[in-house]
Amino acid sequence: MKERCFVFGALPMDSIPEYPNEGDLVVAADRGYNVARSLGIKPGLLVGDFDSLGEIPQHDHVIRLKVRKDDTDLEHAVKVAMEYGYTDFIVYGAAGGMPDHTIGNIAVAEMIADKGCKSLFYGPASGFTVIRDGAFRLPVRAEGRVGVFSLREISHGVTIRGLSYEAEDIDLPRATTRGVGNVFIGKKAEVSVRDGTLLIVWEIRTETENEK
Repeated sequence: MKERCFVFGALPMDSIPEYPNEGDLVVAADRGYNVARSLGIKPGLLVGDFDSLGEIPQHDHVIRLKVRKDDTDLEHAVKVAMEYGYTDFIVYGAAGGMPDHTIGNIAVAEMIADKGCKSLFYGPASGFTVIRDGAFRLPVRAEGRVGVFSLREISHGVTIRGLSYEAEDIDLPRATTRGVGNVFIGKKAEVSVRDGTLLIVWEIRTETENEK
């Protein structure tokens, strides 16, 4: 069984909740190379067209992409890691920058979930994941906002426990704001869905907290 794959995107991160262990794969997507290095992490693989980085680093393992292509550098990095057999992804520098890239990264998280794999995506101030027919345990926090959204027309059997607003076995449509504005209350919290796909977004206020 493969270890985890850490992917670094372009958004700067002052700190991260979890560092790679020996045996984990670290992939830098274009300017994510600088982000990883700023945190004292040496990527094992570089992927990208390197237009935002501005140079092709001297590295033993580089996959150079065309500038004009159908997927982002980050999506391609995830797909390469999947080809290597990785199924558990932690992605940094991937939320809160350009809106189109953040939305694109949500699509990447959905693709990961559709393949039966796990992911955590982080930006400097927020994190998100996508789950399909499963459950996700949120970090324990005294405060901060949480949002839960259906990525299907209707997700069935949605249950939310341990947050300010709880729900039990409800249907959650895509076209609703019902999942906006939930709040951490210092308890163990979990979101699950029996039949559907959910986007779960949470606010990060204390970088030193354990996100898992």
